[in-house]
Amino acid sequence: MSVDANVDVAVRRPAYIPMMGGADPIIGHVRVLRRGRTEMQLRLAREHIDVTRFKVALGLEPVWVTSPALAHEVLGTKAASFVKAFGLAVFLRPLLGDGLLTSERETHAKHRKLLAPALAHRRIASYGDLMGERAARTVAAWKDGETLDASEAIMRLTLEIVGKTLFDSEVGGDADVVGEALTEVMERVIGQLSSFVPVPPQVPTPSNLRMRAAIKRLDAVVYRLVRERKASGEDRGDLLGMLLASRYEDGTPMSDRQIRDEAMTMILAGHETTANALAWCLYLLARHPDVRERLEAEVDALGKDAPSAADLERLPLCLAVLKEAMRLYPPAYMVARRATDDVDLVDRSGDEPRVYAIKKGNVVLVNVMGIHRREDLYPEPDRFDPDRFLDKGAAHEHTRCAYLSFGAGPRVCIGNHFALMEGQILLAAITRAARLELTSDAPVVPEPLVTLRPKGGLRVRVHRRC
Repeated sequence: MSVDANVDVAVRRPAYIPMMGGADPIIGHVRVLRRGRTEMQLRLAREHIDVTRFKVALGLEPVWVTSPALAHEVLGTKAASFVKAFGLAVFLRPLLGDGLLTSERETHAKHRKLLAPALAHRRIASYGDLMGERAARTVAAWKDGETLDASEAIMRLTLEIVGKTLFDSEVGGDADVVGEALTEVMERVIGQLSSFVPVPPQVPTPSNLRMRAAIKRLDAVVYRLVRERKASGEDRGDLLGMLLASRYEDGTPMSDRQIRDEAMTMILAGHETTANALAWCLYLLARHPDVRERLEAEVDALGKDAPSAADLERLPLCLAVLKEAMRLYPPAYMVARRATDDVDLVDRSGDEPRVYAIKKGNVVLVNVMGIHRREDLYPEPDRFDPDRFLDKGAAHEHTRCAYLSFGAGPRVCIGNHFALMEGQILLAAITRAARLELTSDAPVVPEPLVTLRPKGGLRVRVHRRC
């Protein structure tokens, strides 16, 4: 059992974790989750509920955590007492295998060490020119007055960039296959996790068979990249080359299956999350023309259509817009962990520590979206205000785990610098070339799949600026 030695014995008796209201006597909160998971997450923040239990399938009672102090306990201080919860460990494993996102402990540490050089800050800076050039080329093809799905267009662009930067391959032609297959898999995973009796992927139900078929289409793309590189015999200094050249401590190379798992993980994490973050940026800018005009002035001052890593310091508002969009609509809107021991979570944010006992096997859900909407961290939390991230004295800047778009602790996203640089460069290139107008006044609703997508895409009308 994990016991905190710094908590006074007088307060060690665990505090009660209340049950969330609205439970059905038979199926618990399953209907609530299916109707509006993100709305429930936001309600916990609005009602200042730092920790609560809820009922789901098979009598399980996971715990929601909407406190940055408790999130730091789960993801940081007590991380050794937790592993990924069943959503990733079981239902996403057919897609991601034993890649960095799903592997645990020794395997995770070993693979993270192998992958780290390909995503080191100095190396990813060299990708900046390519990102800017590909973005400028994409938006140059947009015609004045045309309407398009900006979400789909950005998804294609980020897939093209991740293919070229990390695998030195042109995968733009695979965009439809990858996009449709990933959507199919994510919808099936979320559907199972939201059902009263989740059916494991190994059971050949019609839904699981459709998911297997989608993964087979993705496998065809990834294994083709591996075959082509092996046949060339080249080491191009990219992620794929490093995976092929890497050796474990006993001198054995990675298997093709392990290379596939890491490559699939990077494709999902490297284009899906960034594309969603950028789509939300464009949506918010279209609804806030005052901020958009400021951003246009900033990018116009560069005097170039294709920004690069060398320009990032001159684009502070661009970065602030990206971070604020990910605050309001975090691509990874929740983080799920399962306790491997009895563990005490300690909240020291008040006058006295409060201890919450988590039993071995319990699932803890870190409410990222809810933490990002706490009014004590972000005044007027529902308001789009990029200036929050230009104010170094803001409360969120001095509170651990107040901002969790890339996670925290030993499993913080290994590609966070890549994602921020890519998002900043692409947003600058798009803003420089075109002003995007929403084709409908209706609010875009977030769709909580494995990542947080704009439901139904983002229909816009293009107005050329240059």
